[in-house]
Amino acid sequence: MSFTARSLPQPALLAPSALVGLAAFVLAACSHDPGHPSPRVNQAAQSTQSAQSPSTTTQPNCAALLTVALPQTVMREARLIEAGVQRAGDAPVPAHCLVSAEIGARTGVAGVRYATRMELRLPLAWNGRFQFMGGGGTDGSVRPALGFASNGSRPALLEGYAVVSSDFGHQASDPRDASFGLDPQARIDWGYNAQAQVTHAAKALIQVHYGRAPQYSYYAGCSGGGRQAMMAALRLADQFDGIVAGAPILEQHVAQIGSMQILQAFTRIAPPGADGRPVLSRAFSDADLALIQRDVLAQCDALDGLADGSVDNPSACRYTPARLQCSAGATTGCLSAAQVNALTQVLEGPRDSAGRALYEPYPIDAGVIQWRGAMLGTSTTATPNAARATNTSVKYVFMTPPAPDFDYLRFNFDTDPARLAASASFTATNGTDYSAFKARGGKAIVYMGQGDALLNANGTRRWYERLAQANGGMASTQTFARYFAVPGMGHCGGGPSLDRFDAFSGLVAWVEQGKAPDALLASGPAFAGRTRPLCAHPKQARYVGAGDINKAENFRCE
Repeated sequence: MSFTARSLPQPALLAPSALVGLAAFVLAACSHDPGHPSPRVNQAAQSTQSAQSPSTTTQPNCAALLTVALPQTVMREARLIEAGVQRAGDAPVPAHCLVSAEIGARTGVAGVRYATRMELRLPLAWNGRFQFMGGGGTDGSVRPALGFASNGSRPALLEGYAVVSSDFGHQASDPRDASFGLDPQARIDWGYNAQAQVTHAAKALIQVHYGRAPQYSYYAGCSGGGRQAMMAALRLADQFDGIVAGAPILEQHVAQIGSMQILQAFTRIAPPGADGRPVLSRAFSDADLALIQRDVLAQCDALDGLADGSVDNPSACRYTPARLQCSAGATTGCLSAAQVNALTQVLEGPRDSAGRALYEPYPIDAGVIQWRGAMLGTSTTATPNAARATNTSVKYVFMTPPAPDFDYLRFNFDTDPARLAASASFTATNGTDYSAFKARGGKAIVYMGQGDALLNANGTRRWYERLAQANGGMASTQTFARYFAVPGMGHCGGGPSLDRFDAFSGLVAWVEQGKAPDALLASGPAFAGRTRPLCAHPKQARYVGAGDINKAENFRCE
């Protein structure tokens, strides 16, 4: 069995041409290619659904959807959920049909059963819109299809959207279990194919249930879901009018080289445990991280014209930790020479033995305080529990062929980057050809926390600048794609930041009303009572020089 990029098999997708024609086959039988049978629904379901108004609030026959026949698909469940029976946070969920299905079940490598599972929720009071709710991690479970709700966006089902979610082609009890990467087909399904299958199946069922297709279709997600949103714009441009991509893992085939550098640099300086082996979590104490954060703010906070606890001009920040190095005899309130050296190496980014840069320098702002969970962990033994150290997707999915026993501390920066490159063919979303998406009139909002300790915000910014170069410059690119950097914010939220902003509503206004977002209004518990504009790159929020610095109206994007 080969894992080379060219030999990965291409599965048969649900035929879009057949699915678009669902309204016709619901009303009457039509000729079709016997090799690609058209989806069908029995006469009882046909009568029930065709009697329904597209946005009715009358009692629907949800169970009729069980009789819809889609290629390679088994309908598992279709039932009515009454209003208020479930909740999304503090809000009651409106009445809807809950539908679950399984696509393309098969037996894969080592006898493991694979399938793409999906959950579709169809509100009685439908607003004519559809949202694909992105997943996260390496997926493996079907999240309740309530809708994208990160960073202050309201779950779409509550607003009347039809919403679908998926496990993206494999089943796992842990979203960090990447062992599906041993199966070549499962790799492709997770990378992009399951997304296409679920999109077509969901739209087919929507057509049957409401008697018409969605007027607007959106994809929204963060982290892995952000990658999926960008994949939708690149590979499914004819299916989506707009995407929100938060903290997208857009180029792990190169970005994970940075993870290897971080783990090696910090493990080398970590004090030994009882068994004499280094304990990663002790490379920097919480007091050390707080010290670094204060020094970052001292060097970079005021570069935006205002010292307010936030680094809002990251491009001007040239942080150097050298002045934190302990003087002779000092042991507290400073960093050791080894710590300063390791930190400096990480900020410069990974390099090979000849000194050639392999990925972007690592950004730093007040979010450095969040490095504990992602880079260092809390384990008191030589077995680390930091998120970067326990990320099995590198060895199972991004390495080709998979290397389940690979030791990240033995990653060779001269030879091993090539082992990651092939995975770009099915996972990467760092492309710049958005011609099909633009031709459709599609719009994209991408956002990223500058303090994200799992990803490298410089990589995302660099991608956006390359996108502008390939699409006629920044002004031209901003007619279809806008990027928002969030100072201090961690991975999809958190940190010393204003991490509450409604990117999805901003996208809908852009797609449906032509109101492009120059800024998103942000707030957050880390700075209670403060509001600020998050400005579309390359602009940054600047204080006008008068008024309350905690009020957004006293800032402008420039």
